[in-house]
Amino acid sequence: MIIYSNGQFIPDSEALFTIDNRAFQYGDGVFETMLYKNNSIRYFSDHFSRLQKSMACMELTNEICSNETELENIIHELIKKNGYGADVRIKLMVHRNWGGLYAPESTNGILTVLVKEHIASNQISKEYVVFSDDVRNHYYKGSMYKLLSSGRYVLAGLEMKRRKANDIIITDIDGNVSECLQANLFWIKNNTIYTPGIETGCIDGVMRKQIQQYCAVTNIEFKTGFYNITELEKSDIVFAGNVAGLTPFAQIEKVKFRTEHELFDKLKKHLT
Repeated sequence: MIIYSNGQFIPDSEALFTIDNRAFQYGDGVFETMLYKNNSIRYFSDHFSRLQKSMACMELTNEICSNETELENIIHELIKKNGYGADVRIKLMVHRNWGGLYAPESTNGILTVLVKEHIASNQISKEYVVFSDDVRNHYYKGSMYKLLSSGRYVLAGLEMKRRKANDIIITDIDGNVSECLQANLFWIKNNTIYTPGIETGCIDGVMRKQIQQYCAVTNIEFKTGFYNITELEKSDIVFAGNVAGLTPFAQIEKVKFRTEHELFDKLKKHLT
């Protein structure tokens, strides 16, 4: 496999980093996960915009990452070099150059891009979903961005596997629902779409933005805020959403939900 790192297209077998690499030592960096489909990177401008914000938050700089067209061209070239022609999963990472302990000595960011074939899930719904007992979200300056230091999601993923669930819902420190393991959380009640506010500590997802924009142009009520578990359980349909798609939940803990809904079907048809 060919990757792009630090200005070069190189085989993934070549050594990339030294032992003092800050991504390895501190998880010091940011990332974006994107989907290439039908010869284009879906919602690339929104991913680029979030990348800019996350890098500014972490005080990272990289010349290529300041030029949307150049960055997009590099990704397209990388896909071509790997011989992919259909659906492709893209992971873009920017980590800080070496130097310093918790207080870094540099703002210089090193760009790395990986691509691999994306196999779309044939999962119609997530049959069993649980609330996390081990992990709680909280809001801070960088909580809405995708940071390389993703320990809370690893812990939640381990809990999900241990409990033999198909997904896991993370709540915030006050017990409000926040997000799923790899996606934002949504639900519909009386034809209003709800999602937890960024203040719960969830990721400010690209699909979240697409749903919000779709609601704005179609006059569908879209609400964000703090919602407890009881409010979620009273909804008509609950679903997870990211750039890979929208997937309804058949059951959360002991509560069962419908997996079909007219408004959900419209969202899925328009956005995925």
